[in-house]
Amino acid sequence: MKDVNAKVIRVESLNETVYKVDLEIKDSPFIAGQYLMIALPTGEKVPYSIGSAPHELPNLSLYILVSDQESLAFKVVEHLKHSPSVDLVLPGGDAHIEKAPAELSAPLLLIAGGTGFAQMKSIFDDLVHKGYQGPVHFYWGLRTAADTFVMDWIKDHQSPENFHIHVVVNEKSDDWDGRTGWLYEAILEDHLELTDSHAFISGSVGMVYGTLDQLEARGIQEANCHSDVFAYAPRPSK
Repeated sequence: MKDVNAKVIRVESLNETVYKVDLEIKDSPFIAGQYLMIALPTGEKVPYSIGSAPHELPNLSLYILVSDQESLAFKVVEHLKHSPSVDLVLPGGDAHIEKAPAELSAPLLLIAGGTGFAQMKSIFDDLVHKGYQGPVHFYWGLRTAADTFVMDWIKDHQSPENFHIHVVVNEKSDDWDGRTGWLYEAILEDHLELTDSHAFISGSVGMVYGTLDQLEARGIQEANCHSDVFAYAPRPSK
């Protein structure tokens, strides 16, 4: 990882809690699925998955969830709003696309909860750009319809027929006419057998390991599952 400075292009509110940040950064290659750390003037370093693909450089995007005004994320967004540039440390993380085979006939699963979307979007866009030929299924889970964002990208994305995006909202409401329920239920409904599949999972510790438990019941191998969570949170005993 190295220290770099990036120009802040835009800080945009996407819904009540999520911001998209657009940066311009030079000479800083990364692999789809990796993350960076934003360095605050206080010395604190806050990690965020890179939400754009490597071929989009020098443009780079982040998706930041701000749950409350006492959070580090709030400090990060306020800093970005009022600064022409920002110090970064990058790239980090080994849950990136090079962990999966270059070509896979079995489904490649990209599974995200909330703003875990960023990491999976980077991988998805990278695979489209490289002309990946195997089946790719991007599953994105959110609690309510109000938690969705970038739905225009979901509806308008241009990708081959072997690429699929599934948005699943936990809570039913009149504002949502898409799939509802738990994210893992949608995956199991769509895939009866996953022995030869690879999966990338991004979300909370509980979400990642809970999803892994469910995928293993359909035959997926733990060695073929990749998540940044594995680096800092050991798997709980069953």
